[in-house]
Amino acid sequence: MKTLARITSLAATVAALALTAAPAQAATPTTPAVAKVKILKAVTISRVADLDFGTVVLSGPGAWTGAVVSVDNTGTVRACDPTNLTCSSAAFSAAEYKVTGSNNATVNLVIPASVVITNAASDSLTVNLNNAQTTIVLTSSGAPGDNFKFGGSISLDSTTPDGDYSGDIVVTANYPA
Repeated sequence: MKTLARITSLAATVAALALTAAPAQAATPTTPAVAKVKILKAVTISRVADLDFGTVVLSGPGAWTGAVVSVDNTGTVRACDPTNLTCSSAAFSAAEYKVTGSNNATVNLVIPASVVITNAASDSLTVNLNNAQTTIVLTSSGAPGDNFKFGGSISLDSTTPDGDYSGDIVVTANYPA
């Protein structure tokens, strides 16, 4: 009997092993995934120069509107209504900022379309900014950052109050998402 039980047990074990599925062959992709990351230095932006329209004298006769003073991105006065205004200053300048970050990286610039400037009496003027540049590619020359400039324009009337006007131009710079 013991032999018969052993044969039966052995037969059952063989049958169980025969019914057990063979392991599947391992598969590997033809092209494996790659782990990667791009590391960039932090973007910084700093003011180099202010947008300066110089000194403007309201000189036209009678009542008038819409006399324009304009400074381009090189700091040159491009418009000063000669009938109604006299523009003078050695200080004409475009707004200028310096951007630093990783070499050869593209940086987005966000320059507002306009900014309100005020005098001590809280009178205000709107400066329209020439914000055509929306990106900058940082050089790989090893220079510590790259500068960009922009100008603007102001429309004045015979009733514009006098005073020293100023206001902040908030510009931001960041890497594209």
